[in-house]
Amino acid sequence: MTINVLIIDDSLSSCRVLSKHFMQLNVDRVEYCSDGQTALRTLTKYKDDYQLIVVDLHMPKMDGIELLIRLSKIGFKGGVIIASGMESRIIEAASQVVVNSRLRLLGALMKPVCSSQLKICIERLFMMDSELAPKQPMMKVKELQEAINSDKVIPYYQAQMDVKTGEIKGFEVLCRIQQGEQLQLISPSRFIDLAEEHNLLNTLTDKLITRAMDEWREISRVSSCLASSISINLTPNQLAQRSWPNRLMRYCEAKQLEPSKVTIEITENQVLNKQSQHSSISRLRMHNFGVAIDDFGTGYTNLSQLCKLPISEVKLDMSLVKGIHLDPLAQTILKSLQDISQSLGVDLVAEGVEDIRDLNYLEQIDDLRLQGYLICRPKPFSEIMRWLKAHEKVGCGQV
Repeated sequence: MTINVLIIDDSLSSCRVLSKHFMQLNVDRVEYCSDGQTALRTLTKYKDDYQLIVVDLHMPKMDGIELLIRLSKIGFKGGVIIASGMESRIIEAASQVVVNSRLRLLGALMKPVCSSQLKICIERLFMMDSELAPKQPMMKVKELQEAINSDKVIPYYQAQMDVKTGEIKGFEVLCRIQQGEQLQLISPSRFIDLAEEHNLLNTLTDKLITRAMDEWREISRVSSCLASSISINLTPNQLAQRSWPNRLMRYCEAKQLEPSKVTIEITENQVLNKQSQHSSISRLRMHNFGVAIDDFGTGYTNLSQLCKLPISEVKLDMSLVKGIHLDPLAQTILKSLQDISQSLGVDLVAEGVEDIRDLNYLEQIDDLRLQGYLICRPKPFSEIMRWLKAHEKVGCGQV
């Protein structure tokens, strides 16, 4: 895990202050550029050498906004922090440029910048780029095959709630694998890529859906869940397989479940540009399934593309929800998503609500659903049923 930082700022004192903050956060290397042209040449030649850049907006020769546009065109994949002393409206406008590109914007900060703000930005970088995050050991292929064959694929459920009413709107199904006789559960980061690499992902998903839909019949009978839905994750590669819409329709028919009660969440780790992917999304919507773009703000879908996809839900990624109460960038993205979701008639969900200060901020937003540990931790079937009973007794979502 290497983090090299390039600071692009014509103020040497600002570069030194930022460098000091970064070194306290244990980054590996910090370098400076005093203008955009030099930075662009450096990043064009060595774009894979820098995992994070900090860009001032007002610079000689090439300003920060032009630099960001050009970095998007050359396909820079690192994280971007805007750090400027200009007025907030200009910083917000620059943020929109990045939001509408394929750059990974980690923060839009007004100078002077403090280390706690940079710490949040680095944490976001880890969330957005799994290659940089600390690694857990992957399962072995044989272990994964045995788990699938032994029915050790366990659905966990995490509730989504209306921000104003506390009404339960739905549940995301999260995949866990039980390993050994003890209830030692393994999270997807340790097996999803492995399953996809060894052509086991469809079988794994089949196991998960079969069990989840059986359990969902019980969950959906609880009075507070009568109007709620269930969300199931598919990868972009699965979405490109033309068989999945028919497969999902057969599941619903076999389990006597209305497709309108099922939402398919699509992770954003790849570009959704294949005709087969667009066809699958359209077919799912034609047959009344919901379709959600998951992890928005970390992947490849920008705001203008959202308007072209026949989706029913957008989920703001937890990396942007974290610290949103003090982050103008994340607030701007949320506001933009809110405007688009209202105009398109789609639902908007904020994921990863884990800080009470973020919750207090989000509770001021209209037409928003919340998901995260402060609302409901992911739970297996027996525990989610107990949680629902407690929720009905107290009439509150935070149990």
